[in-house]
Order: sequence, then C-alpha cells, then structure tokens
Amino acid sequence: MGSGNYINKLVQGVRGEIPTSGEEKMPESINSGKVEKKERDPEVDELLERIRDYKVNGESRRLIRMDSKIEDVFKHVNYLFGIKVTSLVNYVCRDFLENNPELVNEIKKSLNQLKL
Repeated sequence: MGSGNYINKLVQGVRGEIPTSGEEKMPESINSGKVEKKERDPEVDELLERIRDYKVNGESRRLIRMDSKIEDVFKHVNYLFGIKVTSLVNYVCRDFLENNPELVNEIKKSLNQLKL
C-alpha cells in the first residue's frame, strides 16, 4: 500500500522538511543556536523580556491561518528567544489594540448599535 509514503510526506510537510510551492528549502543555518545577549540591542532585550513576562489569561483557543513569513518567525521565536508563540501573539494583539484605540472605539460603537 502507498498510504505509508503519503503519511510520511504529510509529516515531513508539517515539520517543514518539504518546501511548499514557490519556496526553496532553506539550508541549515551556519550559526544555528541562540543569539548571544551581548550581540543584541538593549531595547530588543527589553521587548523580548516584556513578551516573555506577558501572561495569557483565559482558555479560549482560535484556529487562524498565517502567512508563510510570519509562520517562519513563529517556528524560531521559541528556540531563539525562549518566547512562547501564544505569548507573542497575545502581546502583539494587545499592543496593536492599545496603539489603535480608534478601532476599539468603532467596535464599541457597533456593539451599542446592535443593542438597540
């Protein structure tokens, strides 16, 4: 039966071992390993620490589709910086909403209109 090969191909695709259409497989990094703290900008270290310390409250889960470039970042953020993807996504969303209060206000207006 050929189903074993099919399953192996699926697993390789999930692991990122097979390049998807339009992409070339990236060679292993020469400098694979964590980036030394002394090489980073102190502001970057501070941001990474804030993201690491961000606590996710709640049990809700949401399945979302990601662009391949964003997914590539997510694949490496835990390994390189010790940041959980869940913390990163929540931190980025909260930061976006805090920096764009007009969007939050529009959502509130729309909800008030629905209550009528």
